[in-house]
Amino acid sequence: MADDNIIDPFGSSVVKNYDEVVKQFGLKPVDNSILDRIKNPNRFLRRGIDFGHIDFDKFLDAYEEKKPLAIMTGIKPTNEFHLGSKITAEKIIYFQKEFKAKVFFAVADLEGNVDNGLPLDQQAKTAVHNVADLFALGLNPKNAYIYRQSQERRVMNLAYLFSRRVTTNHMKNLYGERQLGLYFAAFTQAGDILLPQLEEFGGPKNVLVPVGSDQVPHIFLTRDIAEKFEKEFGFIRPSTIVHKFFKALNGESKMSKRDPMSMITLGDSPEIIRKKINMAVTGGRKTVEEQRRLGGVPEDSVVYELYNYHFVDDDNKVRKVYDNYKSGKLLDGEMKKDITEIVIKFLENHQKKRGKMLPLAEKLVYGK
Repeated sequence: MADDNIIDPFGSSVVKNYDEVVKQFGLKPVDNSILDRIKNPNRFLRRGIDFGHIDFDKFLDAYEEKKPLAIMTGIKPTNEFHLGSKITAEKIIYFQKEFKAKVFFAVADLEGNVDNGLPLDQQAKTAVHNVADLFALGLNPKNAYIYRQSQERRVMNLAYLFSRRVTTNHMKNLYGERQLGLYFAAFTQAGDILLPQLEEFGGPKNVLVPVGSDQVPHIFLTRDIAEKFEKEFGFIRPSTIVHKFFKALNGESKMSKRDPMSMITLGDSPEIIRKKINMAVTGGRKTVEEQRRLGGVPEDSVVYELYNYHFVDDDNKVRKVYDNYKSGKLLDGEMKKDITEIVIKFLENHQKKRGKMLPLAEKLVYGK
């Protein structure tokens, strides 16, 4: 493990050096050999936020050969969607639209129960809001399969089956010493990822799983399992594309649900947004005079990252903000004021859309 990085799929992860993540996991870079094959790359691809992949080129091959494709992701329904969750949501929506791929979305309530101790019924209520967020962001429910782990027997059957052919040493090498429940949560995730390849969903196909750096060990486990069960199921090893973490507002490496004031959620009010962004870490200097003279450091500013990662799709505007801040023309207070109004407007529109999608989300989560 790289000295600068801590990768923990079940805990707090810190990534300071993404080149080391590429080396550690043997990822391939998302470079022009990938970008030149995509007609309309999204901002995560264009801006290097998606930095590494495993077999994403094979996913593109399958698309060009007009083969069926699937996108798979999930979330523990422990809280409102925050901006880290929004990255993955927007990515699966992009791949659904751009590549006509069916989305499989797991409400990971079993993992939420094992890892966070939350009752299933409590998680179901939160999941309704999470799924409504997905729809409000643009997911097409007609080309998606949304389910709760605790209600999807096929996933559990696969998890039990997979556990028979993986040793404890294998799990320790991937995850370290863990309680058995977390090991089984990993098998359940493997069941989620390989579910789209069952005959009921059209059989073997290329499945893309967009993840942050901390989730890559789950991809390795699932690829190992897919290979072990290739003869029985015809599984194709899943692909992944890996994105950088969006920093917490306090500057920490990854936004965490454990510190509410360090994250922006999609349910935040304008008053809360103003307070959170006002407190956010910047790359500014100690005084206005010094910043005018030396410029700010956009790479250290979470406020700048709100433009780059989330709320401004116009590359020219993002570049202008970067250049003006770096040159000292744009000050921290000015940048905070501008992005605050952009975020508030986005969230007000999003929350209206989400309210309209709640009945459908409730129907899907509760299976009514």
